[in-house]
Amino acid sequence: MIEYLQSLNDFIQFDFLQRALIGTLLLSLCSGILSPFIVAKKYAFIGSAVSHSTLLGLSLTIGVLGLSTPYVIFLTLLAITLMLNLFLAYSTYKDRIPADSLIGIFFTATMGLGIIIHGLVGKNSSELVSYLFGNILLIDNGDLLISSLLLIIVSLSIFPLFKKWIYTTFDPEGAQVSGISTKAFHYGFFLLITLVIVSAVKLSGTVLINTLLIMPGVFALKMGRNIKSVFVYSILFCLFTSTFGLSIANFFDQPSGATMTVIQFAVLGVFYLYRKVSKA
Repeated sequence: MIEYLQSLNDFIQFDFLQRALIGTLLLSLCSGILSPFIVAKKYAFIGSAVSHSTLLGLSLTIGVLGLSTPYVIFLTLLAITLMLNLFLAYSTYKDRIPADSLIGIFFTATMGLGIIIHGLVGKNSSELVSYLFGNILLIDNGDLLISSLLLIIVSLSIFPLFKKWIYTTFDPEGAQVSGISTKAFHYGFFLLITLVIVSAVKLSGTVLINTLLIMPGVFALKMGRNIKSVFVYSILFCLFTSTFGLSIANFFDQPSGATMTVIQFAVLGVFYLYRKVSKA
């Protein structure tokens, strides 16, 4: 315990850990805001589809184009991923194609193409792997600026129109009848998810980002007694488990993304066990 507390001084002494901590806080706030919507919409696997499609974008961005500047990588990856996910957003609107079938086709096809392209080109293999699984050593000031802008975009997109977001999420038919453009909110939601996932690939990796977008919402929807408390619980859960996971990853010298996932799962498991025992 003493050694763990001493290891927290690393976040004061080392700049790269300070950047990782700030990036974790920014990403947690974004994920905590969006997570209840994803769970309520039953879009958990669509988040997986979007995150897996970034593999194709990364293969094209890093492998084919050979880009290395953070801003250029982010903008190029964002553009490629958005183009891929326009099809997903269009197809899931009003269930034009069964969601489970579409998700399976989409993320396996894009992931397969990404692996093939990476195998053929084979440039910057180590950097691609670090993007896939997350590496806090890659966090720089450019990434923090992108994450800060992302938090501003997510906050300004959600909170001023909060009631409409809730309406379109829980009663899309009623929202459409009342004159709300559910189609605009649908496409806007996919845009926000894509922004968060593309921005998070360095910290948690494309493989593990979906955890940050699901578990806080699951926890919050079980804990919250009203809509506002749901989002408060989601944000707090994401902030606590992510920062604690980062500190544990530093202490045991383990990958940050994987450690955050395990910590979130453990906290969620303890919560469900406590509820089950308390009701017995």
